[in-house]
Amino acid sequence: MAPSGEYVLGGTDTEQQRLLRQIEGFDVEARWLLDRVGIQPGWRAIDIGCGPLGILDRLSERVGPAGTVVGLEREPRFAAMGRAIASERGLTNVEYVQADANATGLPRASFDFVHERLAIIQQPDPERMLREMVALARPGGIVAAQEIDQVSWLCEPPHPAWDALLAALRAVLTEGGVDYFLGRKLPGLLREAGLVDVQVEMQIKADRPGEYRRTHLLAMTQSVREKMLARGLFTTEELDATMDALGRHLDDPNTVVVRQLLFQVWGRKP
Repeated sequence: MAPSGEYVLGGTDTEQQRLLRQIEGFDVEARWLLDRVGIQPGWRAIDIGCGPLGILDRLSERVGPAGTVVGLEREPRFAAMGRAIASERGLTNVEYVQADANATGLPRASFDFVHERLAIIQQPDPERMLREMVALARPGGIVAAQEIDQVSWLCEPPHPAWDALLAALRAVLTEGGVDYFLGRKLPGLLREAGLVDVQVEMQIKADRPGEYRRTHLLAMTQSVREKMLARGLFTTEELDATMDALGRHLDDPNTVVVRQLLFQVWGRKP
């Protein structure tokens, strides 16, 4: 297992760009969640483990000039990139804080809305991060988490390159302490953390050619390429050939790619 808090996918330029594409690919789901929760103007909100952007732009729109949004990110390169993006986009009500998601050092009970997406899955102790999130919420505030569950991730027709890369990716993730079936466990984890009125929604779709999520497996493989090679899961030639073969399969418009399930779970702090 990776050391506590280590970001399994690394902080390379490749991973930064993958995160930005991922953020764009989840935008519809993010808007849906914020609409459902009912974010109000003037609220104080925080996006924990937001990477280079997270949902900060969408929160900024909803809380308005009277509200405040905090983006909390531990990785220095992602935080620096996030500050630059916020400045470029004129997100004047957004502030970046570089800190550990498990021990933010921020005032307790000071946020109306506390959110994370794909950050708990990186934690060797998910319960600890959730306790911190609940502590940051004011009484009556909302805590929301979005995490994937790989139970639905597949391509049709099947292809040996997909199977080989997915097995290798899961091996790297497991060694890094990642639970790639975490999504289904979120409702119970939020209740155990003390939240009430816990609600659950699941989002899934099939991605068309040209959409980022269709080639998500290739992008993830690229981010952990060196780890796969170091563990002897492939030779360089084998990995290149396998990725090329899968790329051709995914380019075929007759191939169906089903996403991972995205669990969206939220509850209220008593």
